[in-house]
Amino acid sequence: MASAARTTGVVYERRRPEKTTLYEIVRDNVETLYGAIDDGAIAVRIPKHAKKELEAYLDCGLLCRGFARLRCERCEESRLVAFSCKGRGFCPSCLGRRMCATAANLIEDVLPEVAHRPWVLTFPFPWRRKLAQDGSLFGVLTRIFVESVERFYEERGARRGACGAVKSGAVTVMQRTSGDMRLNPHLHVVFLDGAYHEDGTELVWNELGHLPTRAVGQLLEHAVGRMLRYLRRHGHLEIEHDVEEDDEPEAALCASAVSGRALAQARLR
Repeated sequence: MASAARTTGVVYERRRPEKTTLYEIVRDNVETLYGAIDDGAIAVRIPKHAKKELEAYLDCGLLCRGFARLRCERCEESRLVAFSCKGRGFCPSCLGRRMCATAANLIEDVLPEVAHRPWVLTFPFPWRRKLAQDGSLFGVLTRIFVESVERFYEERGARRGACGAVKSGAVTVMQRTSGDMRLNPHLHVVFLDGAYHEDGTELVWNELGHLPTRAVGQLLEHAVGRMLRYLRRHGHLEIEHDVEEDDEPEAALCASAVSGRALAQARLR
């Protein structure tokens, strides 16, 4: 490690999560939040997995919570590396590391070396509260969107003369918040920007090329129309209305997270 530092100029330095504003807010307020819920002052519940994420985050990166000692065989210098929480939903450090590892895996081992195009789908504000609470519904709307775009690619490939079965592909990531931490379930999707067709025993790539804005608009209208038809058939039209005064406390809290507006205390009691 010392020899590497001398050649690269980079020296390992432990990150200090306990010095960050986020850590201080969670550390100083999480027990107060638990107490308010237990006393009935806040009529909501925190799921077990959410509690586990919060409490694990408070231990992440702290030497006093556990560490490994790493020793260089060449120079015999050693370093203490604190254990991480490996959380999937809250810890910025572990999420960032997982994001980088996932991106590297996709680029190196999953996505073929052809053109790709990123698509982002956001949902109307009145839908977001329901989608955040209903994972199955969120999954169905995700599938509708991905299938619509893939079919668009495949149809364009067929019109360009591709014979036989024409197939495209995509990798989808669901994200639950905006950059300002408001509740915003939305999709980031990387599509193969074209489609494959079979030519004997080989797969031949057909790149989409330029994509006109009008074509994107028509595709989105088609996908949204399919979503609306699904919602109507399965009785989910209530997701189109805003939060009401007599809504359940958890629904009101969820709506507040979507809008970013402070929630009236009366709704929490």
